[in-house]
Amino acid sequence: MIQEILLKLIWPNWLFALTVVVIVLLAYFFYRKTLPPLSAFRRGFAFVLRALSLAIILFLILEPVIRTIFQQNEKPVVAVLADNSASMNIKESYGARGDSLKYVLARLPELSGLDSVDLVPFQFDLAHRMADSDTMHFDIDGSDITQAITATLDSLSGKNLQAMILLSDGNYNKGTNPFLTVQGSPVPIYSVLVGDSSLPRDIAVRRVQTNQITYVNKKLPVEITFWQNGFDGKQALVSMRRNGRQVAQQVVTLGKSGFEQKVSLELVAQTAGDFNYEVAIQQFDEEVTTRNNQQNVRIRVLKSKIKVLVISGLPNFDRHSFSFAGSQLEDYEFSFLTEKRRGQYFEAPFREAMIDSQDIFMFYGFPTAISEEAHLDQIMKTVENRQIPVFWVASQKANYQRLNRYERLLPFQLVAQLTPLENQFVQLTNGGRVHPITRLDENESANALLWKELPPLEIYRQIKSREGSQVLLEAGNRDEDSRRNPDNQVICYVYRQNEIKHLVFNGTNISNWHFQLQEDPLREQFFVQFMDRAIRWLVNRDDIHQIQIKPLQPVYNVGEAITFSGQVYDDFYQPLSDAQVNISVSGDTAKFADEMIAEGNGFYRQSFSGLPEGEYQYRLDAQRNGQTIGQRTGKFTVKPFFLEFQQIPANYSLMKQIADETGGAIYSPQNFLNNFPPGQLESRTQYSSFEYFLWSYWHWLVLLILLLGTEWFLRKRWGLL
Repeated sequence: MIQEILLKLIWPNWLFALTVVVIVLLAYFFYRKTLPPLSAFRRGFAFVLRALSLAIILFLILEPVIRTIFQQNEKPVVAVLADNSASMNIKESYGARGDSLKYVLARLPELSGLDSVDLVPFQFDLAHRMADSDTMHFDIDGSDITQAITATLDSLSGKNLQAMILLSDGNYNKGTNPFLTVQGSPVPIYSVLVGDSSLPRDIAVRRVQTNQITYVNKKLPVEITFWQNGFDGKQALVSMRRNGRQVAQQVVTLGKSGFEQKVSLELVAQTAGDFNYEVAIQQFDEEVTTRNNQQNVRIRVLKSKIKVLVISGLPNFDRHSFSFAGSQLEDYEFSFLTEKRRGQYFEAPFREAMIDSQDIFMFYGFPTAISEEAHLDQIMKTVENRQIPVFWVASQKANYQRLNRYERLLPFQLVAQLTPLENQFVQLTNGGRVHPITRLDENESANALLWKELPPLEIYRQIKSREGSQVLLEAGNRDEDSRRNPDNQVICYVYRQNEIKHLVFNGTNISNWHFQLQEDPLREQFFVQFMDRAIRWLVNRDDIHQIQIKPLQPVYNVGEAITFSGQVYDDFYQPLSDAQVNISVSGDTAKFADEMIAEGNGFYRQSFSGLPEGEYQYRLDAQRNGQTIGQRTGKFTVKPFFLEFQQIPANYSLMKQIADETGGAIYSPQNFLNNFPPGQLESRTQYSSFEYFLWSYWHWLVLLILLLGTEWFLRKRWGLL
């Protein structure tokens, strides 16, 4: 409704009116007498055209603005926040909580006093959105009341918001405590408590704690924490299952109601792999819900011991040091073949070495001039076919020319004879400071101290690292260890090619790192630690993939977003920012595919939502400029929701605190329908104004052209001078 219209000029209105009068008088005197004489009508018409044109020009010069003021009565607005989380499925004596919530929502428009109110319904769980009864399925595992209140206030900012109605059981498991958020609420919040606040009869698995990695045939303790109410003294079976088959169990006696209990199971995995286990406690008919009686945990089972075959070209102290290290490392099974003569070894015949069952080969001064050709072929074919990592330790007796048929696999150029360079000290490179093999201590200063002033080695100039290698140790000057050696002679480096990892140690007398450091309390385990980290890095298959993208966690709850993130590398393991990475996810009941989003520096990210419970496989395909980089596959698990069933009783205390703090009130569903609203909700008068800058419209130019053009045309036609 327009209340007022105002005209604004840069001059006072009276001055504008006076000037218009002057303009009209001038136009009148201009046409009072004409040559040739005209009739009164023609003189009057021309006078009007001239006066109107001049008046309009003056009007526009004064930058006219018309301002209109509107008055509008706004109805009061009431926001309704309805809980859509999974806890609304809890069934109590009067029925499911969700049924009560929907009943209140349906009756709201009928309440007396709300017929002239704008009701704005929202629903919330982990997210906040407009409410729609068709989308309220109560299937999201989580609720964030704080985010719901904040988002509602933001979305209705500027509206005549008079009150907020919170329909919920008051249980939240995401976000901060909503009581802290509502302390500055501009409107009262009326809490409608949906659900029984007394403790129900129920059993819930609260936590499952265990290591994420174990070994085949090794006992893995699994600690399970559960809570119960109403089943004191009863016997319950606690079990672990994989693919429906029970793998561990224990019968427990339930203790005092309302308290947590712990029980430990022992898992002994029989096969290696990534497995999803279900931890469950026995269900009872009287429970309010059985959805919180189980949880899932994903465990990676590795082979019991990593098999290391050390093939040596000669017996000496270095060979003995490797044997000592093997005896100290419990997670490894070392075996040795030391050449005696062509085709013969001190420890055992070659056929008993079980080449095909080894996880890593360590070549010390091997092969030599006397190495058996057939044995070399069998070893290198195993390296190539099974992509076995190799730990190379150089020795003067080594003859790498014997491997000419496998040059494409080698981390160095073929060399027939090595000549030693004695008494060389090692120093860490910049890459060695951060690489897991040579970072024996997480503290950089402490790690540098460990590598300082080690006993010298005998190294070989002929061994040159290939392009793409990462140098960890190089020869340095003991007195000036910051100075690089003149010819950049490398001592230790890593190289990856054709999915095979290599570690090259260009030095003998490494046994001194063990024997001469025994009296150094800081470094008495230096050699063993170095061997441990070197072998672990070599056998870690995850580290070799050029596609280092994985789900952020192995197990997700229903309703959580499944997020993939990571990097893509080129052949020399440098990040690629311009790759095209496609991801596909498939399970028994769902399948998704999409392209991952590049985030820079080789990082890529993508998320999927709405996956139902189940086991899923994913596949990542990466390409660059039409060329395939690689493919990676894996698994993850979406487990049944349980967050919403960890706290079963409705949270009366929180809902009352929210209402009291904001000046509202707390109701049960029926009391709310009988007593809301507690008073009159006020409408408000809102004023708004709009300004129209008349001088900016092009229509004036057209009008002036018409007026002046008509006057000029008539003067010519009438023959006026």
